[in-house]
Amino acid sequence: MKQLLFLLALCSFAFSTQCEVKIEQIQKEIAYAKNYNHQEKALSLELALKEVQADCAKDPLFYDKKLEAKKLKEQEVEKIEQELKELKKQKDYMSKAEYKSKKEALKDKKDKIKKEIKEYIDNL
Repeated sequence: MKQLLFLLALCSFAFSTQCEVKIEQIQKEIAYAKNYNHQEKALSLELALKEVQADCAKDPLFYDKKLEAKKLKEQEVEKIEQELKELKKQKDYMSKAEYKSKKEALKDKKDKIKKEIKEYIDNL
């Protein structure tokens, strides 16, 4: 019976959304702050909790979407970094100007994606 309860608890945790995880983390931090008489910290955490709850009320998968979007863009950045490494290996087989222009183009693309990550997450 104990094993069944443990498995049910484990399954419910595995399927919890990032909203639920975030809310639980903030609630733990609030309890910790109150336990150690950090009233200002507890108040700021309670405000943060209200914001998270409001976001999650609008869309229960709000933070899941943010996390997934960030992961996808980070994969793109990793791919570009790999392309930069490959380009460096081919450096001896191209002119300096060609190498420099390709390198700059890849770095610009990488910076653009990083900016998109930040903008997308800020707008969610």
